[in-house]
Amino acid sequence: MKKLIKNGKIVTPEKIINGDILIEDGKIKEIIDNSKVKGSTLKFFDGKQQTAKNLMSSPFQVVDAKGKYILPGLIEVHGHLREPGFEQKEDVPHGTRAGIAGGFTSVIDMPNTKPPTTTVALLQDKIKKIYPGRSYIDYAFFMGVASDKLDELKKVNPKDIVGVKVFMAGHETTPTTIPDDKTLAKVFEILAKRGIKIAVHAEDQWLINYYNETFKKTGRTDAGLWSEIRPTSVVASAAARAIAMADIYGTELYLLHLSTPEEFALVAAAKKRGLKVYGELVGYQLMFNTNDYKKYGNKIKVAPALRTPEDQKKMWEFVRSGRINVICSEHTPHEWETKNQPDMWKAQAGTPGIQETLPALITGWTKHFGKNTLEEGLMKISKYCSLNPAKIFGFSSKGSISVGKDADLVILDPDSVWPVKKSDLFSKCGWSAYEGMKLSGRPEKVFLRGELVYNNGKILGDPKGKWINH
Repeated sequence: MKKLIKNGKIVTPEKIINGDILIEDGKIKEIIDNSKVKGSTLKFFDGKQQTAKNLMSSPFQVVDAKGKYILPGLIEVHGHLREPGFEQKEDVPHGTRAGIAGGFTSVIDMPNTKPPTTTVALLQDKIKKIYPGRSYIDYAFFMGVASDKLDELKKVNPKDIVGVKVFMAGHETTPTTIPDDKTLAKVFEILAKRGIKIAVHAEDQWLINYYNETFKKTGRTDAGLWSEIRPTSVVASAAARAIAMADIYGTELYLLHLSTPEEFALVAAAKKRGLKVYGELVGYQLMFNTNDYKKYGNKIKVAPALRTPEDQKKMWEFVRSGRINVICSEHTPHEWETKNQPDMWKAQAGTPGIQETLPALITGWTKHFGKNTLEEGLMKISKYCSLNPAKIFGFSSKGSISVGKDADLVILDPDSVWPVKKSDLFSKCGWSAYEGMKLSGRPEKVFLRGELVYNNGKILGDPKGKWINH
């Protein structure tokens, strides 16, 4: 059956269209710009004219958006869904339900599981056993790498992954770090020859070791110390090293969760030199800063660490001016017991957010730039959270509300207010740093390939996620 979503404000990166979307076989078949249509006559993909009355009597399912905004389904490029091995933190069914509720219709799974996904065999377990029939959204995979398993990079089928993730530094759930340039260079070289993108967690392990040793002597355990022991020098120096490697070997480089103006300046300089380098920003960096440790404690201990209010303000300016490539949630759930304790040295780094990020971005945008700029903000979100991720990672059927694309759609009202509470959350970890906040623009309806899978707080139907392979 064909489906018509009518009376929507359709969000693209360039403009907002007051119109309707015709869906057939899970694809967007036609977009009707109502400002260009005379009266009630609609011109559809087959070139025939139909009146609204005739349409209603046709075999169409009609959904009335009632003047609300329709965004393309978001793509979470940095999802830690924790299987196998860390199911007490998260699992695929819970994490992908949280994704739907947050307007994310696709996710790229990260490899720091237990054991880490650093072999072809472990990757195939995810592809063939862990995800099929259990994911509520479409999915793809990063493979990991360990210094003693570099040959696995030569065996993996490039079509099975979107890239390889490397940790230049580690924390509690990242045992496979590659801190030295000699081994790192081998990884860049292998991937360049195979045409595989590299995604890098860029922090300098040697500097981290130095700061850890220095500050442990002080006896401090407060959450705010985390940003002091992982300052700008830790991330900027590592990003510079990764970019240098990409320059030497010609590897396509995706820099994960950048957090400072200095890192984005390095990315901009690399782009000017013609390098294929992309910079990712995480939603929580736009919502929390170092002043918030006193209120939220280790719930907002994340890696890389939060930055100052001044750096955060610059990040918002970068979002508006187009100096970033992607915004994600970096959904990193941990069990409550590991976060709800006062000792920074013992708390694990990471925070969940795939359900909260979209309304948080809408809320943060209007707070910083004014409600009169709302549509500009929605267009930026459609670019950074949908279009650019699809382009960078080769999801040809995703990323925009365009004819021929999958009908992955999110309907929301930016004037709606969501007081975030635990009972609304779908993540298995069951908690959120956003709890108690009033966020605007919580998704009302979400469509995955044309099928309504979320409606006003309720997940509909069984898991329908498919593998997005190349």
